[in-house]
Amino acid sequence: MRNLAYLLPLIVLANAATALIQIVDPPDKLVTFSDVITLQGEAAPEQKITVNSIPLMVKTDGTFSCGLALKIGKNFVLAREGEETKSLRILKLASFPDIEEEYDGKKHWARSQVVYLASLGIIEGYPDGNFYPGNPVTRGEFASWLAKAKQLKVSQLTTDVFFDVPKEHWRAPYIKAAVDANYLSGYTNGLFGLEDPISRREAAAIVVRAEGLGIVAKIEPIFKDVPQQEKGAAPIYTAQESGLVIGVSDKLPIYDPSRVLTRAEAATLLSRFVLVQEKVKYIFDFEKGYGVERFCNLNIAPVITSFSLVPNQVNLDQPAVVQLQAQLAPRANFFPIAKVKADLTAIGGVADAEMYDDGSNGDETKGDNLYSLKLSFQPKVAQDNAIEVTAIDQLGWEGKAQAYLLVLE
Repeated sequence: MRNLAYLLPLIVLANAATALIQIVDPPDKLVTFSDVITLQGEAAPEQKITVNSIPLMVKTDGTFSCGLALKIGKNFVLAREGEETKSLRILKLASFPDIEEEYDGKKHWARSQVVYLASLGIIEGYPDGNFYPGNPVTRGEFASWLAKAKQLKVSQLTTDVFFDVPKEHWRAPYIKAAVDANYLSGYTNGLFGLEDPISRREAAAIVVRAEGLGIVAKIEPIFKDVPQQEKGAAPIYTAQESGLVIGVSDKLPIYDPSRVLTRAEAATLLSRFVLVQEKVKYIFDFEKGYGVERFCNLNIAPVITSFSLVPNQVNLDQPAVVQLQAQLAPRANFFPIAKVKADLTAIGGVADAEMYDDGSNGDETKGDNLYSLKLSFQPKVAQDNAIEVTAIDQLGWEGKAQAYLLVLE
């Protein structure tokens, strides 16, 4: 039989040449904190492909690109041309600016635990985007985080949970689930103490109940500030023996039971739950959970197909009315347009005059992607003036175009 080994390099080259679509960047199995990253690929020039079932046009040089608007957790990208497909798996993790700050060259000691639990949707930051790890964790926060960590079933409420936990409060279903599971209880006065802090002593007792641990029969008081007669000693040592809690010092064997539990400590405590550790393992498993149901959103910058001024010539010191019209390409499944504005500073106007597609202010037809503005002014300088229009979508991506207005003497 004839030896065909010499043909192998040619076969490999031929197979590479027949590839219809390639993803150049980002790499598969990417882990990122970014909200939006750019997808860059190659395909047959001027052909239509789809990315996550959304049509994209390949440029004349054989490249295509778009933005990937990532969701926290697993994101799947599927590019297709004909029968050929290429896919990407991207994991986006949650992040908080104050967790990323470095002190003495190190980031916050609980950074990993906070990031993982926030990425799993168990814990959350503040409305300003920070986590505030040193703040005391409240009973409302801890109860809701606990319910999520244990995957307790929550139901729509018809009555208030406590006097200070109305049914409309977003934490109310989680608090009720945690109370029904006997992890926490309310006060004797009918209040829950939604904003009250939790002590490290209370936290140990709560997590022992939540994890279903049997109280240790024999206490070995290794913490100097938690003797056998200490209130709550048994749950503290049960939690310590199970690896749920540790002391507060590398040098001294102390637990500091009366101190309030911080948000960072609460996140770390919950991260030691068996179920949470399984969920963390799952989120980093790139072989599971990636499919069409995890498609991320796509985006491209707005495209202004034409921008015109009618008329495009006016006379110096004479009252003039000019119609500005910017035609935008349809956005289809991309993020919608948030604003279209014109920079009129060249003719003495404002830098962000808004243009309209609602049938007003000189616009004729609502919703046709033709943004208009009727401008009345009296030119003071004879020159050729550049007017710039900017289209901005809901992600803040911009597309620009220019037109010129000639002022004649």
